[in-house]
Amino acid sequence: MYGEPAGCCGPVDTKAPISVTINPEARVNVARTATRVEPVASGHWHPIDLTIVNDGYVTGQLVIESDPVPGVELDLPPHELTGEPRQEGAIRVRFDSPTVVDVTLNFRALGALGGLATHSAMHLLLRSQ
Repeated sequence: MYGEPAGCCGPVDTKAPISVTINPEARVNVARTATRVEPVASGHWHPIDLTIVNDGYVTGQLVIESDPVPGVELDLPPHELTGEPRQEGAIRVRFDSPTVVDVTLNFRALGALGGLATHSAMHLLLRSQ
């Protein structure tokens, strides 16, 4: 089911295409939601929203990392976790030319390795026109 982080919690009520849930041990679970990431125009920065559900009331940084992807610029700013149960955030993407790419995003809170297995990583298929 979209928006349901594996092994952690129920579905996240959000219109953002990415949901991130942080449990009390600061383990991160990330999932796609039912909201689609629409194709974007090349040469312009486009935000991709994410909703952070902080079940552990964790404070510190949520870091998003990715290996370089040819022809794509990623703006993956660290998100400061305030301890609030819910925060909104975003990443940005810009394409050099029309293409389709598969971007792997890895999420970490407090410098930890992330969640169990691959729950803290996701593949995001992006298309530019």
